[in-house]
Amino acid sequence: MKKIAIYLSVLFAIFSFNAVLAGGVPSSDGASDDESSIPVDLTDSERIEEGKGIFHSTCADYCHGHEPDLFIGRGDDLEPKYIYQTIFNGGQGATPMPPWGEVFSEDEIWSLVSYIKYLGAIDEL
Repeated sequence: MKKIAIYLSVLFAIFSFNAVLAGGVPSSDGASDDESSIPVDLTDSERIEEGKGIFHSTCADYCHGHEPDLFIGRGDDLEPKYIYQTIFNGGQGATPMPPWGEVFSEDEIWSLVSYIKYLGAIDEL
């Protein structure tokens, strides 16, 4: 029994060390349901432009299109926390979208959320 405890302790230490080497575990997945906990102003024009730049410089532009009909005019259907979680965690089997939580910082993801919310508020480009 003692050997098993030592073995498990060593495995835990190895996995923990690897997580640190890989940059650690992201600090948030945006999972809070409290909309007031959104740490940024989603209507800030500079943030929207930053999100647009990130969107169009990554494969999001390729996957969703340069003028993504998926988002345009959806208004309140696009909940900020849901958008954040989808970008962070990916489609989780519901869609082929990969997770981006280890690629983008939290701030970059919120900028993407701002841009997508902006698209949801317009009727057409």
